[in-house]
Amino acid sequence: MPSQKQDYLLRLIEELGRLVTEIVKLRNQGSYDAALHTLLQAQERLFSRPAEEFVGRPIEDQVKLLVLGENPANAREKCLLYATLLAEAASTYQARDQAALALGACRWALHVLFLTRQESPDADSSALRARLGALLDQLPTDDHLAQELKDLLRQLAAPSRAADGINATDFPASFPP
Repeated sequence: MPSQKQDYLLRLIEELGRLVTEIVKLRNQGSYDAALHTLLQAQERLFSRPAEEFVGRPIEDQVKLLVLGENPANAREKCLLYATLLAEAASTYQARDQAALALGACRWALHVLFLTRQESPDADSSALRARLGALLDQLPTDDHLAQELKDLLRQLAAPSRAADGINATDFPASFPP
């Protein structure tokens, strides 16, 4: 029988899944403001607090706040959910022709995934690799920093143990934006 926390997480995943479906639908209809508003609601739901308490903080602080009091498995799942929401923000900004904001959201999502991998290197990383691959495809090819990130993250996304030597100091100084 799942614990109360596990049951809560399962309900949260289901709710966020519905919100992501709504975000995609709104984005596809060209309702970008509504999609971004729904994204913010989803983030508030995930963090269990108003946006003012986490927006504007460094990404490392956001992740710490997100996983506060969670067991490692739940913390990892919440981080993966957050990276998904940030990737949806990137897709929405890209559809809205706001390339700089799209790149920033994509970088933050990648950073969350990197921190997740760093905190639980022994966990099954297939979901993490899939999300990294999808985010790599969103990065523009004409941006020098984006290309550096792609090269670094291809190593991290690889199924081999070669990525274990990568650490936070390997990221460019401007990462995340």
